[in-house]
Amino acid sequence: MLRATLKGMASRKARLALTSIAVLLGTMFVAAAMILTSTMDNSVRGAIADGYSSVDAVVTSNEAETDWSTGQGTTGTVPAEMIGRVESAPGVTDVGPAVEGQVNAIGADGKLVGAFAPSIGFNWESLDAQDGYIEMREGGEPTADDEVAVSGKFITDSGLELGDTVTVYSYTADRADYTIVGVYGLSGDRDSLAGETQVGFTTAEAQRLMTEGEDVYTTVYVAGDVDTGELSEALGSDYRVQTGDEASEEAAEGFAVVADFMGYIFLGFGLVAVFVSVFLIINTFTIIVAQRQRELALLRAIGAGRGQVVRSVLAEALVIGVIASIIGLGLGVLLGWGLSQLVSSSLFDGLPVELLVPPTTLWALAVGIGVTLLSALVPATKASGVPPVAAMRAAVNPPKPLRTITIAGAIVFAAGAVLLVLGLTDNLGGNTLTGMLTGIGIAFVGITMLTPIISRPLVAGLGAIMSWSFSGKLGKLNAGRNPRRTAITASALMIAVALITGIASLVSSIKATTSEVLDLNLNSDLIVSGAQGGANLPSFSRQTLAELRGLPDVDQVGDVYIDFFGTQVDGQDAPLSSSEDLGASLEVFGGTVSEGSVEDLSADGVVIDEDTADDRGLGLGDTVEATFGDGASETLRVEAILDGYELTDGFWVAPEQIEHFTLPKPMQAYIDVAEGADVAAVQEQVRDLLADEPEVGVANNAEFVEQQTSQLDFILISVQILLMLAIIIAIIGVVNTLVLSVLERTRELGLLRAVGMTRGQARLMITIESVIICMFGAVLGIAVGIGLGWTVQQALESEGLTQFALPWLLIVVYLIAAVVVGLLAAIAPAARAAKLNVLGAIAYE
Repeated sequence: MLRATLKGMASRKARLALTSIAVLLGTMFVAAAMILTSTMDNSVRGAIADGYSSVDAVVTSNEAETDWSTGQGTTGTVPAEMIGRVESAPGVTDVGPAVEGQVNAIGADGKLVGAFAPSIGFNWESLDAQDGYIEMREGGEPTADDEVAVSGKFITDSGLELGDTVTVYSYTADRADYTIVGVYGLSGDRDSLAGETQVGFTTAEAQRLMTEGEDVYTTVYVAGDVDTGELSEALGSDYRVQTGDEASEEAAEGFAVVADFMGYIFLGFGLVAVFVSVFLIINTFTIIVAQRQRELALLRAIGAGRGQVVRSVLAEALVIGVIASIIGLGLGVLLGWGLSQLVSSSLFDGLPVELLVPPTTLWALAVGIGVTLLSALVPATKASGVPPVAAMRAAVNPPKPLRTITIAGAIVFAAGAVLLVLGLTDNLGGNTLTGMLTGIGIAFVGITMLTPIISRPLVAGLGAIMSWSFSGKLGKLNAGRNPRRTAITASALMIAVALITGIASLVSSIKATTSEVLDLNLNSDLIVSGAQGGANLPSFSRQTLAELRGLPDVDQVGDVYIDFFGTQVDGQDAPLSSSEDLGASLEVFGGTVSEGSVEDLSADGVVIDEDTADDRGLGLGDTVEATFGDGASETLRVEAILDGYELTDGFWVAPEQIEHFTLPKPMQAYIDVAEGADVAAVQEQVRDLLADEPEVGVANNAEFVEQQTSQLDFILISVQILLMLAIIIAIIGVVNTLVLSVLERTRELGLLRAVGMTRGQARLMITIESVIICMFGAVLGIAVGIGLGWTVQQALESEGLTQFALPWLLIVVYLIAAVVVGLLAAIAPAARAAKLNVLGAIAYE
């Protein structure tokens, strides 16, 4: 049996190769995702460990909380008087008191340096305990407060050179000009640690920029034979002492999140590809069983048992699974390496990458082989039931009734729908989101099971459009001849289109909701804001805000200050907002006061919206305990409650509290242009005023919506590119199905050719059948995707996603793409049908 199985496989090399591609692609992406995650994690940790290689202990305040991926959020400090205690500790040989934090530098083009990765400022003295970390390339270290030394990455990104003047400022310190007196690299001839730019100052200037001039330090690096336990005891409970390895590991966590996130994305698409390949494998082995009916009957007739037949088919599946998975694993290693290089160059400035293939990568091999065997099990079982006598002549088995699978699919779909309804009506307790996601998954399975019965009316309807000719009518009939096979073939394309349409619908809904909120709430014509990109928290000066208010064609300006770094209200995390003139700002924002008054808001007063009041159980006159970004706490009294306000839910504090914000600068301004004034002309005037404000720009309402949602468009494009995997697998599935169709209808095609059908008509018939199958998958996928998008929108309605919108242009594009896929998939099968020998086909049995 084994010998017969292997010989049979040798005669079906082309079709088995097509099936192998599906398994290969899924295995490749799963393996690549695991390798990307482990390789980047290992490389980032290794690079950061280099920076701590000569550091034996690290001292920080117990209040310090730093996001190492952005450099933001450090609140605790170590006073200068503690440095002496560290230096006098047993075993200490060198101490590097460090002032570190994010700074903003303006490059030669007038824009911020490092807009998507932080610019890190530090004092040169901190390097005293980090021997060998810095390699000076040109010039020397800063010795005066108006001098800086910068990293090689800074020179590349800024367009500046040694001896040039650079403008630097921070969130708490005004701009100052510095002369670049040195350019350095990091150990290993690197320009940066992980994509950031660096600027080194004198200690006094670093403190002016990053600790508001206080004689304190953010971190103290220690070298020597240090006992961290003894040092911690000597410094007291207010300070945290770590070994260099512990600090390195903690610092690496923030950077590793980026690689982990990308790894999860690729893993998700790899699993989608594996899932889609199930349909192709089932179809392919159905084809194999159909081809081998006479062979299997002969084997049964000479004594082969059912178990031997099952094992014969599964042996083919095992060979395909093993070979395809091994090749996929090898290609996955290469893809993982390539992706790691891409992530390194695009996000981590060419961080040296050391390939790491974790043992867990073998799971990709197990997934590929396991999915192949499980998918082939049903066709194998069917093959064992081939009766010896009935299959002695080539014949096509009539399609099985659809009653059982239709009833089962309806029950499964109903179960999922019930969960969705319970979730949408808040009847799942605290498990609403989990219940709804489970409901979506169950309903999706139910729809897949119902696909055969759905295919009958849909295929008939789509086929009617193409039945303008004799070939078109035959193509329509052939597409609907075997609903199960048509459904399985179209399911691969349906899944890909459903996911893309669902995500596209969600993106369109977010855009529509954003536009509606602005249209309904804003009385402004122009908006001053910046794009929040990774490292940069956009803001502009109060002086510029005053100049905006002074423009002749500006009626009024609403300003917004926001703080969300460590801010809390009554112990719960909450952003705090403020405005220099809250009354005027609310007029621009479209909010109205339902209780109390915002006029003459007291220094300890706070204004909240109705939703926040309901969520927190607060009313007029109640008090709350607010914690600001600088650590200060204030007891605030609710002096007004807003109605119909949706722009910035939360707490509005008096302008006197702005000094406690992490960033005491306006982040946005909403400009109401005077009636009759030319908005475009005012926009140019505002743009001129913002010439020296590199973090922000001005846009009208439509442009602002586009800016806020531009990242969503990028995500959508990325999803579409990655889901091309599923579409490729879908094309292979259609090719296999059409090849089976041609095989089963060999004699029929011969008779049609004998009575006058031309080769061109034969090609057209197969092509129309292919297009109908693909259109069916696309139409059903679009319908499912719209339902998926609507469900998610409804689930998020209470979170502010109030509008549901459809991506009509993309839907049209998907339908056109389905036609193209159908045309491509039909090329080989149509050519085969057209080239059949007429006499040989008529005599085929």
